[in-house]
Amino acid sequence: MVSKIDKELGLGSSITRRDFVYGSSLMLGGAVTGYGDTGNHQVNTNSGYSFDVSDNWYGPGGVGDYAKSHGNTPELIKTAHEIRSGRFNTKTSQAVDSDEEFDLVVVGGGFSGLSAAYHFNRLNPSGRVLILDNHPIFGGGAKRNDFTVNGVHVSGPQGSNDFGLPTGNGGPDDYFSALNMPREFNYAMPGGGASEMRIPIDNYDYLTWQEKFFDVGHYFDGALNPWVKDVWKSGLSSTPWSDEIKDAFTRVRSIEMKKQDDGDIDRWLDSVTLKSYYENELGLPPQVTSFYDPIMASVIGLGCDGISAYWGKYFDMPGFKKPELYDAGFLQSFPGGNAGIARHFVKKLNPDAIEGSSFEEILFGKVAFDQLDRDDKPVRMRLNSTVVGVEHVNQTINAERVQITYANNGVLNKLTAKAVVMASGGWVNRHVLKDLPAEYHSAYTKFGHSPVLVANVALTNWRFLERLGVSAAIWGKGFGFTCNIRRPMIINGKSQPLHPDEPIVLTFYAPIFKPGLERRQQGAVGRAELLSTSFTDYERQIREQMTAMFSAGGFDPVKDIAGIILNRWGHAYVNPDHGFVYGTSDSISPPDVIRQPYGRIAIGHSELRGHQYWSGAAGEGRRAVEALLDLHF
Repeated sequence: MVSKIDKELGLGSSITRRDFVYGSSLMLGGAVTGYGDTGNHQVNTNSGYSFDVSDNWYGPGGVGDYAKSHGNTPELIKTAHEIRSGRFNTKTSQAVDSDEEFDLVVVGGGFSGLSAAYHFNRLNPSGRVLILDNHPIFGGGAKRNDFTVNGVHVSGPQGSNDFGLPTGNGGPDDYFSALNMPREFNYAMPGGGASEMRIPIDNYDYLTWQEKFFDVGHYFDGALNPWVKDVWKSGLSSTPWSDEIKDAFTRVRSIEMKKQDDGDIDRWLDSVTLKSYYENELGLPPQVTSFYDPIMASVIGLGCDGISAYWGKYFDMPGFKKPELYDAGFLQSFPGGNAGIARHFVKKLNPDAIEGSSFEEILFGKVAFDQLDRDDKPVRMRLNSTVVGVEHVNQTINAERVQITYANNGVLNKLTAKAVVMASGGWVNRHVLKDLPAEYHSAYTKFGHSPVLVANVALTNWRFLERLGVSAAIWGKGFGFTCNIRRPMIINGKSQPLHPDEPIVLTFYAPIFKPGLERRQQGAVGRAELLSTSFTDYERQIREQMTAMFSAGGFDPVKDIAGIILNRWGHAYVNPDHGFVYGTSDSISPPDVIRQPYGRIAIGHSELRGHQYWSGAAGEGRRAVEALLDLHF
């Protein structure tokens, strides 16, 4: 039975579900269906792992090609825990041998894997490539959620969200040219009473880097006047912070670190925590550190106590660079985040993979799943295929082979390759690479990983934001710490709507970190929370948070929420340990150990850059495949 409070929050609301019809319906302005749902969570003690990840736990996925793949899927989570428990160690011999052999097998269909396949095909067009991906659709974290609300199509990113405009040098890393992507983008302007509102075009810039250009509201729960706009320019005096805290924020935001390219300073920063830098070096109170904790966690997974001060400088955080000196330009975002870039990679690798050929069609056209894994394609992709074992099986010089075992629909299969790129993270590689050398295992101890929950809330309208005058919110306690709406990109003269009376997606990026715990322990505890919390509990937290913040603007959780999709990513961020960038006095850096191929296997993943970003991922995929080409082809 739904309680009175849950009814007031809208948990008992019936949200329409309609079958999705393809064709032009996923194009901008077409009809796509979105919905919300609730579910019950029970721990399954007989599953062999600690979490029940049933459909009710997973929750609804919206519509279209991404509906069955939002965040880590239940099937993937189950198989991943079985890999970690060693279940497949003795069963790989039972795998069905397909007798297939490929020149290159790429493990992972995110940006690292797509880039590796692209560059191999570019340099060796006659070679046969197979990408094995463990999700129902390619892209890794670069996927989107699609809804239809009152007949209007709206989208939000599942994870990987934004990109910088490329300079365009025409080289192999100029993917915008290689993939025939445009370089100039326009975004819709708000209509109605919101015509003067300043709305972000991505989900990060407003947090600190380009905050002065947007209507960012800071919410102070319990304060007499909880909403403060333009905190740093004119609103600081209106915050409930003490004079000491206000003065500390003013001071940290006025610092411009000298000798920005000094390697000795960078090496020192890589050896101390950002918390230590703020509180011991700059003498700031811990409240300032706590304010920047979730911002850092949204970029690199942990707060200031879990990562080195090097990353504070790397990301131009206050205390290193004055906010008014930020000059990197605005980050851009496709309607569903970086899924737009991933789809262009796939279209380049296999022109039949996505229907249509225009920019709009590549972004929103139907994926032709039956064209992805065909023998007549030089680059093939096999989805729902979780690799459980990779090892060399023939050590004959110039005839070495690698055997790959993977689980697909509950069946173990195996095939061979002349070379393998592991475009997957260390949390997987250390378990499935059966002959991984000891020094690689040692290097991987310096890689921690932490989770994030990305929640996309489809709204029937956003009049409450217009009344409050905020397009992005930041707060200190409750579910998450920030959410925002975005100006949609104009594509072929049209866009998703941007009028307060029309539907839109409100996106929450909620990193899960636990200040005070050891770095790797924070990741483990955060993942346990992510996996053990039911859809219903998260939905309730989101509705409660929105009601507390937005009811003053007339928000009604029953009428204004059309659907909620949760995207749970258990290893969303790499958390680099101290010395990750420069190594120690007696050893090279951990990423440089992992970057070296061993035998016919090379590892390429965004985590080797110390943080996840699409272009870094693509660069690591290219490096890995080119190293193999230099050695073996």
